[in-house]
Amino acid sequence: MSAIESIEKRRMIPAITARLTGFLHLFLTSIKAQSALFVITAIYMLATYLLFRGAPGLQPYKLSLSFFAFLLPILLLSMIILRFINLCVHVRPKSPIKALYYDLKDYLFNARRLSLGLPVIIVLFFFIETFAYFKVNFIVLKPFEWDIYFMELDRWIHFGYQPWEILQPVLGYAPITFLMNLVYNTWFIVMWTIFIWQAFAARPSTLRLRFFISFLLLWSIGGSVFAMLFSSAGPAFYDALNLTPNPFKELMIYLYQVNETFPIWALSTQETLWQAYVSKQGIVAGISAMPSLHNASAVLFALLGWQVSRAHGIALTIFAVLIFLGSIHLGWHYAVDGYFGAALAVVIWWIAGKIATWMENRPAATSYCALFDKPL
Repeated sequence: MSAIESIEKRRMIPAITARLTGFLHLFLTSIKAQSALFVITAIYMLATYLLFRGAPGLQPYKLSLSFFAFLLPILLLSMIILRFINLCVHVRPKSPIKALYYDLKDYLFNARRLSLGLPVIIVLFFFIETFAYFKVNFIVLKPFEWDIYFMELDRWIHFGYQPWEILQPVLGYAPITFLMNLVYNTWFIVMWTIFIWQAFAARPSTLRLRFFISFLLLWSIGGSVFAMLFSSAGPAFYDALNLTPNPFKELMIYLYQVNETFPIWALSTQETLWQAYVSKQGIVAGISAMPSLHNASAVLFALLGWQVSRAHGIALTIFAVLIFLGSIHLGWHYAVDGYFGAALAVVIWWIAGKIATWMENRPAATSYCALFDKPL
C-alpha cells in the first residue's frame, strides 16, 4: 500500500464514523418517534405473561432466532414483489431484472428508510412471537365453547340458511373454489407486502403510524382478547369437536371432492392445525375463528388503501370481499366472524387515527422529521 493510499484511507475513517454516528442518532430518534408501537407491544407481552403465569399444560415461550429466520425471507420476498410492482407500474425499464437489482440495492441500503423501518421490524419480531404463544395456549384457559352459538346466529341472521348454502349456487364449482382458495392463500403475502410498503415508506407520516398502531391493536385485541373470550374453532372443525347435527358436513364433503381434481390447500392446512392442536406440537398451531383476523386485516388494508388513492382503495376492497367470501366457502369461518372482524377493524382504525395524530405532533416526531430531511 502506497503512502498516498494510506493517507486516503485514514481520511475516510472520520467520514465513515460520522455517517454511522448520524445514522445511529437518526435511528434512535426514529424509535422515540414511533414509541407508541413499542409501548403497545410491551403492554401486550406483559399482559400475556401475567395471564398465563403458572397455568399448567402450556407450550413453551421463547424468543427464537429460528422464528426470525422463518420470517425474514418472507419479508424480503415481500420487498422484492413490492419493488418489482413499483418498477413495472411507474418506471417501466427496458430490463426489469437489472433495474430490480439496482433498485433493491438502493432500497436496502437507504439510511433514511432503514431508520424508519427497522424499529417496526424489531417490534414485529417480539409482537408476533407473543401473538403465536398466546394463540397456541389460550385454549388451555378457555376451551372451544361458542361454535354452536355462532352457527345458530349465522342461521338467524341469514333467514334460516347457513351462509355457505347461500353462496354455494354461485361459488360451488370446482374451478371457482380453486380460485377462491388461491386468493385466500395470497392474504399472507399481501399482508407482508403492505407491511413492508409502510415500514420502509419514503418518509414518516401520520397515515403510516396509524396503520401500524391499528395493526398491533387489531391483532392483540381481536386476535387475542376477543379470540379467548369467544373461543371457537370454526365450521371446518365442527365434526372434530363432536358437535351435532353438523350443518357444514355437506360443505366439507364438497371441498374434499373438489380436492380430488384441484388442490384445495385449506383442507391440508386445517388438518395440520387440528393435529397440532391435538398433539400440542408443531410450528403451525393455534385455532381461532372469532373474530376472523383474515377478514379484519383485509378490511384494515382497504381502509389504508382508500387513504392512499382511489385505485388502491378499490383493489383492496375487492380483495377484502373475496377474503370474506373465501373464509365462508372454504369452511374457515362463520359469517359473524367476518362481520365482527370488519367492525372491529373500523373502530380500531378510528382510534388509531387519534393516537397517530397526537404522536406525530409530539416533539420526538417533529425532531425525527427534521433529521430525516437532512443529509447524513
